[in-house]
Amino acid sequence: MSQLSRQEVVEALEASMDAGLRRVRGAFEELQGSLEGESKSTAGDKHETGRAMVQMEMEQAAGRLSRVEGMIRQWHALEPARGRQEVRPGAVVTTDQGGFVMGVAWGAFDVPKAEAWRAISADAPLARAMRAASPGSTVEFRGRIWQIISVQ
Repeated sequence: MSQLSRQEVVEALEASMDAGLRRVRGAFEELQGSLEGESKSTAGDKHETGRAMVQMEMEQAAGRLSRVEGMIRQWHALEPARGRQEVRPGAVVTTDQGGFVMGVAWGAFDVPKAEAWRAISADAPLARAMRAASPGSTVEFRGRIWQIISVQ
């Protein structure tokens, strides 16, 4: 795994979060438009069923939007511009088995010219196993040995 700067990884994560937020907002706005279209219909029971289905989808979309916005707020609260010396929330960690951003459960995201990275919750089992590790150390997790290459 090639060594990337903290800034490159953070920018890629934030770009992924921004794209995710745009997708979720777009879906929510599309559903709002559908609901407005349903309110103009006068087809009786069929109209009420369609409206209820759109309303249920809107509630689900609102939940997704709230979760994404919450993850973004959580990430910014970790002061992403500040580097770290050991594995803890906000750290950008390179291991011999992949790269991780600790502190927000965003999941996989792409970093240009790099293998896939993952943003994981500070409470994820792997993050807990790596907590307080520093570059050059090894961590055992679920029968595998993880070599910590860098922490930024």
